[in-house]
Amino acid sequence: RISGSGGPAALSKAEFLERVRRSNQACQQGEFVLAVRLYTEALTADPQNCILYSNRSAAYLRLGQHAKALDDAIKARLINPKWPKVR
Repeated sequence: RISGSGGPAALSKAEFLERVRRSNQACQQGEFVLAVRLYTEALTADPQNCILYSNRSAAYLRLGQHAKALDDAIKARLINPKWPKVR
């Protein structure tokens, strides 16, 4: 399992990759509420993934949730200061 806790939030690598795939697909289809939920689930397994924070930030932005979008953009930048998508 990816999460070190071994609890219910722990996802297998396959489950994690499926969440990421489905979240990206949801964004492409304009289903931003679903995308946020799936990115959040994936982040429970990999909380240091700047790409997931960046993508969830974009989904929040499309939902008009600007404060949450900014929070996630900041988290992405803190995890990886060289992340190019956060300026």
